[in-house]
Amino acid sequence: MRIYVACLASYNAGRLHGAWIDVDTDKDAMAAKVDAMLKASPMPNAEEFAIHDYDEFPNMGEYPSLDAIAATAELVELAEDNGIDASDFARIADNWHGNADDIRNAFDCFCGVHDSFDEYADEIADEFLSQHSVAESVAMYFDYQAYARDLAHDYTTVDLSHGVAIFHH
Repeated sequence: MRIYVACLASYNAGRLHGAWIDVDTDKDAMAAKVDAMLKASPMPNAEEFAIHDYDEFPNMGEYPSLDAIAATAELVELAEDNGIDASDFARIADNWHGNADDIRNAFDCFCGVHDSFDEYADEIADEFLSQHSVAESVAMYFDYQAYARDLAHDYTTVDLSHGVAIFHH
């Protein structure tokens, strides 16, 4: 995960000067790299920067703070710990409008990635029926579709490249 940090003094003077820096959960480490880029600027007294590109990291616009980038990097790591790659994390972040607290809270209620919500609901229903020793002759009358439809009201789903991420409310 990288971001391209551009020197605004150079940019405003019609020159390109910047650097790709690795995204880090440590804001100070990123700030040191940004400061080094600004000090190497061909323009005197370069102080301001903007982010002009993202590589394998959610696009946060031109002017996010390094604190916000570090916080988002922590969330990407949290997602990866749950088997979700950075590109799919962007879809999850969009679902919660990039709000770090909401995303962190969502992962507290993460139910996993499944092929579909119906598959997830079927697993829950089968587990319930088997745990409660419901006779097979009675279980065959269970309405899986109705159960999935009703259960969906208690969950948020996010379509991913390889299935659907499911979060309980």
